[in-house]
Amino acid sequence: MPFPAPFLARFGLLLVLFGAFASVPIQSAIAAEQSTSEQSSALMNASVSSIDFIVFADVTPAIADTPIDWWPAVFVLIGIISVLTLIIGLKLNAFLALILSAILVSILVGFDTGAGMGERMGAVVSAFGNSAAGVGIVIAMAAIIGKCMLDSGSADRIVRTAVEMTGEKKASLGLMISGFILAIPVFFDTVFYLLVPLARSLHRRTGKNYLRYLMAIATGGCITHTLVPPTPGPLLVAAILNVDIGMMMIIGAAVAIPSAIIGLLFSIYADKKSPIPMRPVGANDDRHQPLEESKLPGLFASLLPVILPVVLIGAGTLATTLADREDRASVLTTDIEDFDLLAQRFASATEKSPAGRILSSELLNEKQRSRLTNAAKNDVEKEAVVAVINEALLDPDYYSQEAFADVAMPDVTAQLMKADQVRMKPVDRRRMNRALLDAAYPELIAAQRWESPMRKTANSLGLWSNPNFALLLAALAAMLTFKIVRSLSWRELNVDVEESLMSGGVIILITAAGGAFGAMLSQTGIGETIQQYFSGQSASGIAILLLAWAVAAVLKVAQGSSTVAMIVGAGMIAAIMGGEEPPFNMVYVATAVGSGSLMGSWMNDSGFWVFAKMGGLTEAEALKTWTPLLATLSVGGLITTIILSQILPIAG
Repeated sequence: MPFPAPFLARFGLLLVLFGAFASVPIQSAIAAEQSTSEQSSALMNASVSSIDFIVFADVTPAIADTPIDWWPAVFVLIGIISVLTLIIGLKLNAFLALILSAILVSILVGFDTGAGMGERMGAVVSAFGNSAAGVGIVIAMAAIIGKCMLDSGSADRIVRTAVEMTGEKKASLGLMISGFILAIPVFFDTVFYLLVPLARSLHRRTGKNYLRYLMAIATGGCITHTLVPPTPGPLLVAAILNVDIGMMMIIGAAVAIPSAIIGLLFSIYADKKSPIPMRPVGANDDRHQPLEESKLPGLFASLLPVILPVVLIGAGTLATTLADREDRASVLTTDIEDFDLLAQRFASATEKSPAGRILSSELLNEKQRSRLTNAAKNDVEKEAVVAVINEALLDPDYYSQEAFADVAMPDVTAQLMKADQVRMKPVDRRRMNRALLDAAYPELIAAQRWESPMRKTANSLGLWSNPNFALLLAALAAMLTFKIVRSLSWRELNVDVEESLMSGGVIILITAAGGAFGAMLSQTGIGETIQQYFSGQSASGIAILLLAWAVAAVLKVAQGSSTVAMIVGAGMIAAIMGGEEPPFNMVYVATAVGSGSLMGSWMNDSGFWVFAKMGGLTEAEALKTWTPLLATLSVGGLITTIILSQILPIAG
């Protein structure tokens, strides 16, 4: 299939840009065994070549009709060089290196935007707080669970049972499958926390393959985290690209399975080539001697800290997904009191009115706008009118202070506006905007009926399915088992818990600092630069799959979050396609985006630090293992997506 020349030129340059981003952390990992001066030289060479590329791209008239602001890319590269130089070159503590690099990037953004230095420092602190709020309790509880499961013998009991069922040689396969399944309803970080004690216990039993076990868990957890709903990332990508959730689950799993097998094979290779010993991850990690098999806790008690949070979180995720599918915020034909009067309101609407905001939405075309301003005469036309309104209610820019100056803002809208708008689900965005529309035209549109029986069920599970609360319960279960099995007093138990929290506290600081660093990279505007680079371009067939993968990959390298890379990347690809249908189902575009979001994971990704610190690896070791593993999964997902799109297009 011939690709359009402009697309090939832009795609080629994007790959070079990605190479410039990705080469720095990989080269630094390889250089970790060299002297500090050699590392610094390599980093400087990488930065010069990358900046040379940026200048070249900026002066290439054939590529862009309007100048592109490449300063965000420069800031991102400076951030990459800074954090790697501080951690690998100068051996600085990871927390300090990440915070200093985040401040550096934030100051650069301030110079570019004219913001004050105090404001930019506040942005770093705010991003750090948001990251800590998201992972703090979860990591603390996971540290308690891990230590209690190891010291009580619970992890050993699970491992012994698993080895009896699968055999020692297939233990890594069992860990990979466990991660694969558990990460479908639960975030990867939580899955990794829960399964790491099993990897450590399995290594104690076998005396080998520790890195393989860690990477097997990461393989299974990462691939479903980005490809299979109801994990939020692929769920939102499916919504953005208008892919059926069931189809996304089936094809996502079909792409994930061969990719996971490739990842497992790579794990075996990496472990044989560069085995890594299991190290203590906290003080007095080996305080308690292993128990005899007869004294180990029962299988159910051992599994409870793992099963309990998965069941609770999974139940809440399932109930919320089913409630979201009802889409109760959608406008129905029965909600419209008078279609003639509604058409008159749209026809006479000014741009600075609630109806005018709908008409001016970039999500609508001229035909749809015309449909709103002409009265619907029959049921088919009425359905078309409400379909256009529902489409416009997904516009993130619907609210305008001028347009709604005379409308009292509903509580639900005010609450949802405070949420993360990038990660907001379409059903919540429509609910937020529908409440505004209801308040503006109460005489024309009936109020939405949000509280369905399924939604009430989901709300009732809100506390129990909250990851923080679910892991708290799991930690209590692990502590109780530990106390009973070891016959500990509450004071003795408290000593062990405090030791686990001290090690968990370090991980929280580093992970939150990594989140702040990633947030500052996002604030450089690198996403807008990439979007501008591809504006006005089009692609089809295999080309669009390559483009979707590459855009998500560069976004991932630039800001660290797979979920954000998926959401933003899917939105960009949808805009580039402009409603044009590829010769295969759009689900393959979604899996290409999901696969791309795994590429280039490094120190601005919370998953990197979870893998490194919970596994007891150094930063250089994580760059040599975690980063190539996710790159392998990413490329494997892309190749599988392309093959399936050709042999099983599911077009139409």
